[in-house]
Amino acid sequence: MLALALRLFPILEVLEPSERALVSVKKYPQLALLIRLLWAAWRRLPGTRRSQIPVTATAWLRDRLASRWIPPTNIFHGLNGNALRSLTVAKRLGAITVLESAMMHPRRWQREVLLECERFGVRPRDCDTLLPSLLIRRLEREYQTADRIVVPSSTARRSFEEEGVTNVDVVLPGVNEKLFRPLERTQLELNQSHKKFRVCYTGRVELAKGVLYLLEAWKRLQLRDAELILIGEVRPELKSALRQYADQSIAFTGFLPPERVAEIVRSCSLFVFPSLHEGFALAILEAMASGLPVVATEDSGAKDCITEGVNGFLVQTRQVTDMAARIDWAHQNRDELVTMGMSARAKIEGTFTLRHYETRMIDYYHSLSQNSQLNKSVY
Repeated sequence: MLALALRLFPILEVLEPSERALVSVKKYPQLALLIRLLWAAWRRLPGTRRSQIPVTATAWLRDRLASRWIPPTNIFHGLNGNALRSLTVAKRLGAITVLESAMMHPRRWQREVLLECERFGVRPRDCDTLLPSLLIRRLEREYQTADRIVVPSSTARRSFEEEGVTNVDVVLPGVNEKLFRPLERTQLELNQSHKKFRVCYTGRVELAKGVLYLLEAWKRLQLRDAELILIGEVRPELKSALRQYADQSIAFTGFLPPERVAEIVRSCSLFVFPSLHEGFALAILEAMASGLPVVATEDSGAKDCITEGVNGFLVQTRQVTDMAARIDWAHQNRDELVTMGMSARAKIEGTFTLRHYETRMIDYYHSLSQNSQLNKSVY
């Protein structure tokens, strides 16, 4: 089905299909160099160290170059923020245009980040995840241009509908269930019975991920023989706030390669994801694939994969008391976590593998090509 692929990161690259593989036909290393120089120059300007304004400029550059390669085709599938001109060119060539957004609507995103900045005394200009207004306007122009918008969860779709965007479809994601896999049952039972109660989180350690609410819940519990592991880059905006939670029971690993992340996750008892807004956090699916029950907020996309009390628990966003109660229950009922973890793995194997995702996306393309009005909007 694929006519052409455009890889945007880390180097803009044009790829064509050949015998079930993608072959590179053109690279733009000079663009990558130009972008690095742009960011370096921007960081040297007074007061711009944390500002993300160059994101919009670099997206515009990638889009301009990529749009030159778009062939006549039935369907064009672009990445939000990087496809405004490409969408226009593809429509001119007669394609049905699809824009993929992995996140909630950007205005919802922006409101949540600004609220966190206000709550925790962080200057917005010091927060990496605050979106430049130019980028938000670009994203909204893409939404207006695209025929359909694809998001990864029903929660993400609702955020678009609340902003008046209705041409939105859900295609549920998948994860690499071979990389993220559980321990054998006997090892799981040994872990729960004789080892430390280990809770983990994976993702950027930043305001928008709700990490401070998790740390506050952990501080309140004061669990004995327990460890909280936070895997991911610690953003500068949180470094000062994290000092009050310094504790021997809390470990920050920094950024780790996927293989190491998978190894740590499968050795834990429980996964907690406290984020304030996610399209669908793949970290949740990775933890479930690793045989862990999950405690996640209602705004993380987890409603589409968690069955309450069977493979995890949903808690209200920003509710420290609810989060602490679920972690405490897991600590007191460790034997039950093995069965819940097996249910979590079964959910992945039945619905959320990469093969499932591929099938859903292909079905979606077929539906687009056969019907001007889609018969369904969740795949």
